[in-house]
Parts: sequence; C-alpha cells; structure tokens
Amino acid sequence: MSRGELGISRWLEAHTDRSAGLTTLPGNMVLADVAGTGDYHLVLTDLKFNQDTKCRLKVYKGTLLVSDQPLPDIPSSVVSFYADQLEPRIPVVAVACGSELFAYKNLKPFYKFRVPFCPLVDEEAGVWTEVTNSESFGADKLNALKAIPYASLSARSQYILNQTSPILVEELLRKCGKTMPTKENIITCMASMARSSRDRRAIACPIIATEFGSIFVLDPQNFAILHQANTCNVKATPFIIKSTGLFDVEFRLLIATREGHICLLRKGWLEGKCLIQLTSDIVDMVAVPGDNFVIVATSDKALHCYSKKGQRLWSTTTANLVTCMSLVPLEHISTCMVAIGLKNGSIQLYQGRQPVDFTSVADSPSVITFGQLGQEEHVMVVITIGGSISFKILKRTADFSSKVQENSPMLQSRPLPLPKRSKLFLEQSIRERKNALEIHQTFQQDLIRLRLSAARALVQNLSDQSGIGNEKEQLKLSAQVLGLGPKFTVILSLENINPNNPLVGLCVTFHVNPLYYVLSLYAAKVPLIPPSLSYKLETKVEEVIKEGVESDDLPVGGEKGNCKVIRVFVTRELMPVPVLAATINMPPTELIV
Repeated sequence: MSRGELGISRWLEAHTDRSAGLTTLPGNMVLADVAGTGDYHLVLTDLKFNQDTKCRLKVYKGTLLVSDQPLPDIPSSVVSFYADQLEPRIPVVAVACGSELFAYKNLKPFYKFRVPFCPLVDEEAGVWTEVTNSESFGADKLNALKAIPYASLSARSQYILNQTSPILVEELLRKCGKTMPTKENIITCMASMARSSRDRRAIACPIIATEFGSIFVLDPQNFAILHQANTCNVKATPFIIKSTGLFDVEFRLLIATREGHICLLRKGWLEGKCLIQLTSDIVDMVAVPGDNFVIVATSDKALHCYSKKGQRLWSTTTANLVTCMSLVPLEHISTCMVAIGLKNGSIQLYQGRQPVDFTSVADSPSVITFGQLGQEEHVMVVITIGGSISFKILKRTADFSSKVQENSPMLQSRPLPLPKRSKLFLEQSIRERKNALEIHQTFQQDLIRLRLSAARALVQNLSDQSGIGNEKEQLKLSAQVLGLGPKFTVILSLENINPNNPLVGLCVTFHVNPLYYVLSLYAAKVPLIPPSLSYKLETKVEEVIKEGVESDDLPVGGEKGNCKVIRVFVTRELMPVPVLAATINMPPTELIV
C-alpha cells in the first residue's frame, strides 16, 4: 500500500526520541490524568531483565520524563481507573508485578494487594504433610513429587526437583521444612471495567487474570474480591483480557489465552466458556465498542473479526507480521478504527476490513496507544522494539468520511429502488395480521418437517458410509451388476488414482442380509495396485427367500425397503475406519418356484 493510494498523511510528527532506550510490551502503557488537572500524562513500565537492574515505572508529561520509580519485580500489566468521587478527581494507576498489585495515586504508592495463593494438588499436599510430621525427605517422597506434573507443583517442590546436591535440599528443609509450601498465582494481564456508569470519569473496577486461569474483579476502594471465576474448563493461561458493559448491570469479559482460545465470561458465571478456537497463535486482540466486534491478530499475518457470539464475520491478510494493535476512537466523527502495527515499521488504520490510512515509524512497533495527551485529544504514542518513542498527532482537518462512503454500502447516498405497494401486497398483509397465529404454526410445522428430513438423510448417509472415491488415499471404487436374477455377478473395480505411489495392504468385505442374498465371496485381500492402474474383483450373488420370513423383516439399514442391498467396505490393516465404503442397490427379480 502506497501513500498515493491513501492520499496525504493525516498525522503530524510531533516528537521522536530514538535514544529513549525503552523496553515495554502491550498492556504496559496507558494515558491517564495522574494529577487531576485535566493534563493527561503517559504512564508506562520500562522492563529490565538483568538481575542487577530493576524495572522502572516512568511517567511522561508531554514529551518530558517527569517521574521515574523502581518496581520490585517485572511488571506484566498497567491499568488506570477512578476509585472514588473525591475532588480533585485523581485516578489510580495499578501495576501488576508477580502475584502483587501495586496501586499508585498522585504518583505515590498507597496500597498493595496480593492475589490469594492457589491450593496445592492433593498428592503434593500429602507429601509435604508427611515431611512436616517426620522432618525427613527420602527417595520415596522425591519419586512421589516426580510423578506429579511439573507445572502443577509449588515453587519449593520445583526447586527440590531441580537440585542435584542433597546438601542444598537438607538446608531448605531445615529452614522451612516445618511449614507447608505455597503456590503463588502470578498476574498475567489486567483490565478495568466501569461499575455503574459509562461516564469517562466514572468509578471502575480493576480486573486481574492469573497464570492458573483465575479471574478476579476487585472493589476499587478497598480492593476486596467482588467476583472470582475461572477462565475455562480446560487448562488455559490468559494473557489478554477485554471488558464491556457495567459490573452492577451486565458485563462480558473476553479473554485470549496462550493456547489459542478466546473465552467468554459473563456476569454471574463462575467459569467461562470457550467462544473461539484459533489454529494460529494470538498476537493481540481488541474489542470494538458499540458494535461488540472482536478483532484478533494472529501469527500467520491474518486479521479475524468475530461477533459477540463467536461467529467469524471476515478475515484479511496483512502485508507483514502484526506486532501490536490499538483502538483509535474518534468521537467527533462517531467512528472507531483499529491501528495495526506491522513488523516493517508501518502502522495501518483499519475501519472494518478496509485500510483507510497509514503512518510509519523507524522500527517495528512494540506498543501503540491512542488518546488524550496533555491538552491534545488525538495523540498516538508508539514505542518500538528498538527502544525509541514517537508521538504523532492526528490533524484536526483529518476526514475519513469519504473513505467510509466508498467502502460502506450502508452509507450510500442514492436510495434503493424499492417497488411500490401493490394491491396483492396489501391483501397479503391484511391476511397475515388476521391469521398470524395459524401462519406461524404452519411455518413452524414446515420447518420441523424440513429439519426432520435433513436429519434422516444425514443418518442414512452416515449409516451407509457411501462414496465413490477417497481423495486422501487416492482410491476410486466402481461396481457393475450383471444378470437378470435370481443369480447375479458383481464386478468391483478398484482404481489407484495416485500417479506416483502404489496401494498395498487393502481388503474388500461384502456385507449382506443372509435372508436375501448368498455370496460366493465375502472377503478378499487386494494385491498391490500399481499407480494409475485398477484391480477387478468378482463375486457371485444368489437371491433366496427363506420360508417363514416376510420380505420386510430384519432390514439391514434399519428401515423397511432398504434390505436388498450389498454394502462394500474397503479397509486397511490395523485401521478401525474403512478407507472407502459403497452401497450397491440390487435389481428386483422374480424367483422361479
């Protein structure tokens, strides 16, 4: 996509600092009025992975760094929310570090919340109960810990399993062997949700998601747990969480997991359900407000849009790998776009599935956020993988309406050529209003009959397992019936449609109702079939009717009239499912008495 295709750039390059040396990840940067003066600041975490260097919480006022505080651990997420209605209205900035949540107000720490510990698995709890009673750790207890999945163990048990020296194990038991171990619940991501009002400065509840799939909704004033639930009924680790609605009324939580699931959690649920299952890894996810759409970026250069019920609405492919995403709400033109950061440094703005604008930075973007910064309402802040920070301001004269009219059929200026109301239409409308109940009942009856017919056809197709070819095995089956009855000859032809590989290890089995047909051959092994050649198999069929048995008794297919058939199954050794199956309808005949 070139600049000429999208027109003149709508962005002003306000400031770029390539020597900032920032390292951050999505979910670790917000725009908040930390001083309560209406002057919005940029709050982010600077990640440092060296043991001798602490991570930092940095605050920018405009383009200047005004606060730099150390953090006790590596942060995983940052959110901003209002906890009270005191004047001046100062929001709380919450930073998740390990299993603790640090709350800052007016750039000063004032509260720390620890996530409750996870319960130990029964096997590990039994082992440590014996250790605390006997104060000894033998080989039997070590083997018992090894039998438990490593990811389910506490940190103390994992430490013991990783040690090769028994002296270190004895020192650990001497220090803390009389106490039960604890399993910390590490925070992976956070979000905030308005409690009772949709106002911009309304009180909101922080939402915490942990490594073991627990979801906590906290009280914004005393940080008590208002609601607790599990992400899903299977092992799922959340790393992105988005919220819609109000906590006191109705809310929906969309949770993206590392296993490729997108789970839904609603008000009152104690466990979420899997809404979407993706085959590729999820890179980032945004929830478009108003329309309740979810846009997901995956690692295969794809963007997918889903409805709130999990139905895929559209998919598109990007020019490069997606590194991050961000919502771009523009209230003055009543639209909301999505900014997509690509690995080549380009940032594309999508409205629906169509790109409407683009800008670029010097390096691959790592985090993108959009909102008010200072007194400027529409500012995009981009931090790249190389550590630079860039500020871009949307021009006040930027207009996206022309693009919207070109790409959206719902906003067309010319009305649709609808026909005029005829006399027949009016009479039909009157009849429908008078006989609404009878028409609805008739429609439901016809719909139920249609569903019943489709279900019967599906069951019949599944029971027959009929087909003439198998594309995976590249095998084709055809049958020919010779004779007028009551004796017939059935000739099967197996054709290898693979031009390169031969077919070996096949077997043909005939299945009939013994009350009607007797075969000369019921099963036969098929020799090697060379590529692009066929093999013919012949069997003799004789139709007989035993005395005392009616013609409709004991049908093979489970229905009357479906018993005079021969079913053919082509199987392979050690495979429970046939490679190919077919049904031969035998012609009628008059038996000679």
